[in-house]
Amino acid sequence: MYICSMGAIDLRSSLIERFNKIIEDDSKLMALAGIFDSMNEVESPSLVSDEHYKIVEERRRKYHAGETKGSSWEEVKSNLKKKYGF
Repeated sequence: MYICSMGAIDLRSSLIERFNKIIEDDSKLMALAGIFDSMNEVESPSLVSDEHYKIVEERRRKYHAGETKGSSWEEVKSNLKKKYGF
């Protein structure tokens, strides 16, 4: 779709100016490259089934509703260490 309006031209100029600032920082440049790569990728089907998404969503809903309790990262690490020795 071709857009020919002053708004699009101003936006394009603004983005070019902002990109020029970003590419001076290598870490930001790499992040930007990753964003562009992800925009150009063809979507592939998820390896996670819809059923698993539903399970996660239900658990999330229960957590936010106060029906279940979560564990802190420290508790998870401690439990793994006790159970598996690492």
